Amino acid sequence: MSAGHGEGKASTTAPSAPPHSAIPARAAGTATQLGSRYLSLRLARRMRHAQHDFERLPANAPGLTLDGLLNLHGQSGIPTLLMLFALFCIVPVGGVGNVFGVALWMLSWDVWQGRSDMRLPNRLASFRLNRRWSIHMLHGLGSGYRQASRWLRPRWPAMQAPWTRGPWALWIALQALIIFLPVPLGNILPAFSLIALGLGQIIKDGMLLWASLLLGALATLYMWWLGDITWSLVLATWAWLAGG
Repeated sequence: MSAGHGEGKASTTAPSAPPHSAIPARAAGTATQLGSRYLSLRLARRMRHAQHDFERLPANAPGLTLDGLLNLHGQSGIPTLLMLFALFCIVPVGGVGNVFGVALWMLSWDVWQGRSDMRLPNRLASFRLNRRWSIHMLHGLGSGYRQASRWLRPRWPAMQAPWTRGPWALWIALQALIIFLPVPLGNILPAFSLIALGLGQIIKDGMLLWASLLLGALATLYMWWLGDITWSLVLATWAWLAGG
């Protein structure tokens, strides 16, 4: 397993976005939309090229690390880390959801503190997927970014107003708790809620933030419903044993 970032910041070596002067001089809103679309297309191309590189490797070749995935994204901040942590939570590998559920808890504290990045432990940065899941991850990210370039755009800025930082931090912590709990299929909806939140903050699309709230509410209702059923079964079993 190769070394990651160590205890430093999630620094990257991939080329950064072009300066604002490279965007045609138009109205500010149009320029912002063009920048977001360019970012999505650029990321989609990077994921596609990396996917093709892994497809050419032998089946037993080592896969992609979290560190490598961050490098593909270029300059990585809290929204990128949030989205990637949530993506790793739905990888069907035992214990991964718990590890990245804790990482999401740590990240929620950084959001609460108003930090723009997170210090990644070495073991987390060097977490490695196998080749097969690396290809699936890159394909999913590439497809997602291509769709984002078509349908997503900066809108509803009130959803990212400065005062929302605290509520979003609590929201991340709640979804991370649901991911961590041993609930059957309980990590799917909260993970997609946080993926929508991270991508929405990257693109600055408030509609995705509303989607995050909807998915997270469904995840909370599912956990509550399953917990109620479980408790009812426990009580019924106890009553049966006591009656016997």
